[in-house]
This record gives sequence, C-alpha cells and structure tokens, in this order.
Amino acid sequence: MKLTILLVVLNNKTYIGQAIENFLSQNCPDADLLIMDGASTDGTVEVIQMYVSSYPQISYVSERDSGQSNAMNKGLKIAKGEFVSFLNVDDYYADGVLNQVVTYLDYDSTIDFITGNCYVWDSDGQLIYINRPSTLEKHHVLSGYHFPVNPTAYFYRKSLHKELGFYNEQNHYNMDLEFIILVALNSRLTYVDRDWGNFRMLPNTKTFSDQVNNSLELRKQELLLRYLKKQPFLLKLKVEIYKLKKKYYPQIHHMFKVLKDKVYFEFTKLF
Repeated sequence: MKLTILLVVLNNKTYIGQAIENFLSQNCPDADLLIMDGASTDGTVEVIQMYVSSYPQISYVSERDSGQSNAMNKGLKIAKGEFVSFLNVDDYYADGVLNQVVTYLDYDSTIDFITGNCYVWDSDGQLIYINRPSTLEKHHVLSGYHFPVNPTAYFYRKSLHKELGFYNEQNHYNMDLEFIILVALNSRLTYVDRDWGNFRMLPNTKTFSDQVNNSLELRKQELLLRYLKKQPFLLKLKVEIYKLKKKYYPQIHHMFKVLKDKVYFEFTKLF
C-alpha cells in the first residue's frame, strides 16, 4: 500500500461519517484508511463498524489511549502504507488529492515529506486564510513563519519515524509542528503549489480553544525556542535575520514606495 490515512477520533459521531466519506470520495486504489478510536461511547464506533463491514480498505482499532499523540503513534506502528497522512475527524482533503500525491511520489522517489496548500475555515464556512508554506528550509521553519498548519495538506514517509522518533506523547497540543521541526532539521520538506488540505477552526477543539485563550502562539514560540537553542550559531543567526526581514520588510517596502511616489510627483511638477 502506498498511502495509509490515519484518522484519530474520540466521541465524535457528528463528523466521523463525513471524514470517512471524504476518504472514500478520493477513489484512490493506493490508499487505505486506518481509524484509531479511543474507546468512544457516543455511537462513533457503530458508525465506523458500518463502513468497515462494507469497505475492505477501511480498518479500525477501538481501545483506550493516553492522548492524541499516543493514538497517533499506535496507528503508525500498524499502518501498512509506505507514506502516511493524518485526517482529523473535522477536516477534509480537497477532491482528488490522494491520487495526485501518489503521482508525485511515483515520479520522485527522493521525496520524504511533501506538502501542498491548506485552506483554513471558520465555523461559519468563511475562509480565514490560505496556508502556502512555499519556503521550507531549516531557518524558515524555525522562524515560525513557514510550516504546514494541518496534516490534510502533507504526506510523509513512515520510515522517518525510525530515524527521528515518534510523536512526543508529552506534547498534547502542537506535536505535529514538533515533528515537522525535526524533519526540517534532518531531512527535506518538499512544497508543491496545489490545494490539498482543508482545516476547520471549530469551537470546542484544542486549536480553537488555544487561539481564544491566546495560548496558540505562546505554545508555538516556546516550542520553536526550545529547538532553536540547540542549533549551531550560524543557523540561529539565519533564523534571527529572517525574522527581522519578515517583521520589518513590509514597513520598509511601504516607506520606499511612498518616497518613490513623492519623488515622482515632485519631478512631474517640473514639466
């Protein structure tokens, strides 16, 4: 199997059917779906079983875990695919993504981690922004400005976990970003300008609650700083220079534009 899509869920009967249907609608013969259920009690398991009985490419495990990272790791250890991706129960892939990804992987055997664009939506279905992580060198990722924000937009070689370790089970919030940092520091992140992922910022989810409590950015910066401290001086310097560029370039660009317009205006008055 080329791709295994892992879906981690706990008591989410509302969205589990939509997530499974999103996988099925991809019509990708090179992908299977592995659902890791945390012993749900709200009817989620019954919905999963209905699909499993009809579609051989879907399998599931339902047992207690110690959190999302633990469930992700357990799924990775039994996933059949050479490459993996995580589909959160309330997010979804764009049409035809899985077959596109297989084509890229077949074309370039050196790919370890590939990401496209991700649309970020609010609970009313309004577009918040589009994540386009087009620059993914070490200093870009460690600056905190460029990284894939949701796993529906990226796919990676499962064997990376043998080299880098599994998801940090003590990290219950941005374990995915932590893994991306490790990949950036030790391997290569490949970007393609294709619209692949859809990330919904819904109330009562961890990311939404973190954002409302102003904890999302704080957790991110703490994580980035922890890894940046361990890096060589030259990489730290590149990160700091890039951060200054991202922070001040818009103001400098605007200032020069205003100055240029003013000079042009004064020049035209002479004729």
